[in-house]
Amino acid sequence: MASKTVLYDRHVAFGARVVDFSGWLLPAQYESVLAEHRHCRASATVFDTSHMRQFVLRGPAAAGQLGRIGTQDAEALSVGRCQYGFLLNEDAGVIDDTILMRLGDEEFLLVVNAGPGAGDLEWLRSHMRGNVELADQSTGGWGKVDLQGPASARALLSLVDVDLAGMAYFSVARARCCGRDCIISRTGYTGELGYEIMATGEDLGTIFDELLANPAVKPAGLGARDSLRLEMAYPLYGHELSTAHDPIEAGLAAFAKPDRDFIGSARLRTLEQAGPRRRLVAFRAESRRRTNPGNEIRYGSRAVGIVTSGAFSPSLEVSIGMGYVEADLAESGQELLVDTGRCELAVMVCDKPLYRNGTCRTKDTL
Repeated sequence: MASKTVLYDRHVAFGARVVDFSGWLLPAQYESVLAEHRHCRASATVFDTSHMRQFVLRGPAAAGQLGRIGTQDAEALSVGRCQYGFLLNEDAGVIDDTILMRLGDEEFLLVVNAGPGAGDLEWLRSHMRGNVELADQSTGGWGKVDLQGPASARALLSLVDVDLAGMAYFSVARARCCGRDCIISRTGYTGELGYEIMATGEDLGTIFDELLANPAVKPAGLGARDSLRLEMAYPLYGHELSTAHDPIEAGLAAFAKPDRDFIGSARLRTLEQAGPRRRLVAFRAESRRRTNPGNEIRYGSRAVGIVTSGAFSPSLEVSIGMGYVEADLAESGQELLVDTGRCELAVMVCDKPLYRNGTCRTKDTL
């Protein structure tokens, strides 16, 4: 049976269409995917992301062990900073993509995806050595909401005791929001300025309500979250990433540099020398007709790859997608065909991101 987040009753009260996503009942949409997507690009939206797992690691050996197990260099990560990276197996296959946050000298928070979360926890426990305390904060009643959009800092400013103007991209802090203890990071999955707020269930409900009391903020569901991330060409675990794919072919080698030893680094060095046989590309069509995961990508009459994600882009007003293709066909400007099952759709490989006006890195947050 699917689990409910602490905000489930609120989603139902708002009239959301709720679906089962990775074993969690989450809103797919409230008003419409199109409206929610556009509101996020223009103002601020709040997403319930309580399905994501939060692992807290403490102890004198925590930094060294995290750096040995994951691709992030935890020992070099400064307190108050976050870093994107991976848990890899020995073959450099992606077990999960993660965000590592350093909360203190000997305290870290690792945020992972819902689907592989249980396996991630077991992987960490089976490979962790030394004096490290590992706890799953999400099973202890914690949840998470993501406030995203160019107006998100202004919407959050009066509710928190942290200096938002001084909070850089991919930074994190313990704070109080609406008078409740929480952890706030300037991160997100939309390409817009945004903050992820983690708190215990009751406190998270209060924070969610206070955010939505601001007329500039609207709730958004999984549909908009997916189209927003796809415009930015951000990968989704289970689509662009899995144990069948490595960071190099996914175009994410910068987040898994094998210049130090960690699980999978030896295989990455070999793959780096050989070069990938396939690459993950972003593409667009001059049509609104969408592609779907599993659609075959062709070059002429020859099958050369497969679509991993596809959607209509509300910002670009055309069909967009991502997929793996043979490496020599992965250059920007390459023309390909996608067999949608109904037609052969002409697409063009494009530079990432597809949407280039995101505010996530802005320094002028207020």
